[in-house]
Amino acid sequence: MSERLHATISVGAHLPGFVPRLAVALVGGGAALLLVPAPFGYLGLALALLGALFPATLAAWGCALVIALAQLARAPEPADWHPYAALAVVHLLYVIGALSIVVEPGGVLQTRALRGPLLRWLGVQVPTQCVLVAVLVLASAHPLPPSLPGAFAAVGAVCVGVLVVLVIRRR
Repeated sequence: MSERLHATISVGAHLPGFVPRLAVALVGGGAALLLVPAPFGYLGLALALLGALFPATLAAWGCALVIALAQLARAPEPADWHPYAALAVVHLLYVIGALSIVVEPGGVLQTRALRGPLLRWLGVQVPTQCVLVAVLVLASAHPLPPSLPGAFAAVGAVCVGVLVVLVIRRR
C-alpha cells in the first residue's frame, strides 16, 4: 500500500497569476505617460508600478486618480480622444487593480473568470462614454449644430440596444 494517490484538477484555459499585475503596470503606466502631462505622468507611472508590485497599497487606484485629475487641465473638446481614453482606462485600472489583489502571482487565473468583470466594464463604458460625449459637446465653446438632437437620439438608441443585448445574454 505504498502507492500514492495523485489527483489532477483541470482548470481549462487559464492565464498565469501575474497577468493582472502586469496589466496594471502596462495599462496604468502607458496611460499615465500618454494621457498625463510630463511631470505628473511620471508620478502616475510610479504609482502603476507600485500597484503592480504591491497591490495591497492600492497604488493602481492612485494612478487612476492621477489620470483622471489630469483631464481637468484640458479644455472640453468633443473631438479630442484624451477624455474618452482616460474614462476607459480609469475604469479598467479599477477592475484589473481589484483582480491583482485577489489573484496570487504564483497561481492561475481562469479565463472564464474574466468574462463577468469585462462584461460589467463594457456595460458601464457604453453609457458613460455616451454621457461623456454629451457633456463635452454641451461644455465646448463651439456652437451646437442643428442636427445634434438627432445624433444624440441615435447614439442613445445604440447604447440602449447594446445594454439590452448584454442583459439578455447574461440570463
